[in-house]
Amino acid sequence: MSKRKAEQLFNSTVKKANTSKDFVFYEPARKKKIQKISATKIGKRPIYRFFLDFDGQYFPLRCMLDLGSTSFVISPEATKAFGIPVIKRTKQVVSKDVTGRQIRTEGLFTIPLGLSFGNHRSYDEKDHAFEVMKTSGDYDCLIPAWYLERHKAEGM
Repeated sequence: MSKRKAEQLFNSTVKKANTSKDFVFYEPARKKKIQKISATKIGKRPIYRFFLDFDGQYFPLRCMLDLGSTSFVISPEATKAFGIPVIKRTKQVVSKDVTGRQIRTEGLFTIPLGLSFGNHRSYDEKDHAFEVMKTSGDYDCLIPAWYLERHKAEGM
């Protein structure tokens, strides 16, 4: 099938909402030989050490790169520990998780901060204000993947 035909088929297909009845369950053929199918593999989260540049000092952060994140996020615990000034929002911003459910936020964001990884240091006031939001205990900060793509294109 050509790419064009596949695209036409894909675009003309009416999608319906998935229900538990829509799943196709695998049933092995009725043979004497038993087949074992392994479950999905689950690995650990890749956590990287970035450094936050604030007031001429560098603070280590455990950061996770997030493919779906639209902005930088830092935990309230990290802002308190490093004494990073925050600004209270006058208007609530809607944040959603991966499933589309609304997330309760602190309603705060940081002042612009520098960010470094290895030998690379970047500072851009338009990009480095962090949303203050509760994170899991594994990491202090979320870095959106688009940030790395943008800096890769600039010769990071």
